[in-house]
Amino acid sequence: MNESSVASLAQTLFDIGAIQFGDFVLHSGQRSPVYLDLRLLVSFPAALRQVAQAYTQILQTLSFDLLAAYPYAALPIGTAIALEMNAPLIYPRKEQKAYGTGKRIEGQWQPGQRAVLIEDLITSGASILQAIETLHAAGLLVRDVVVLIDREQGGRAALQARGYQLHAVMTLTQVMGHEV
Repeated sequence: MNESSVASLAQTLFDIGAIQFGDFVLHSGQRSPVYLDLRLLVSFPAALRQVAQAYTQILQTLSFDLLAAYPYAALPIGTAIALEMNAPLIYPRKEQKAYGTGKRIEGQWQPGQRAVLIEDLITSGASILQAIETLHAAGLLVRDVVVLIDREQGGRAALQARGYQLHAVMTLTQVMGHEV
């Protein structure tokens, strides 16, 4: 994405309240003065569309059979991308259903298909690696992960150490580098 597109997207995220400042404890346990609440995108269709289009720019350069969005924040983003690209979407559950079919992955897929994992952001990479393990256990192949924002707190290195390629629409440094 070019700098003006990053600036526009950063401004949109700020305008909808997705970028917050204070003292926050992240899912990883790390403390941060910046919180990114990308779950708010579901309430702002124009912003969600802008985000889906940004992901699409990256996804068009990758080879895959399926999008795999990890609940919860990435699921509506993944749905918007699937509609934008007319691409099939699946999602690995955080927990196995104890009723019905007991599926760990929702949607239609076949072992051996290539899935690209969609997540809203990456901090340490732990939750992304957990999602990849679920997909691998079902026989799906994962090589690429696409996120909206890389918080630049070790996630990229954690994925690379396991052989996965991270693609980020933008980094936290880029987001914070623009006047919002």
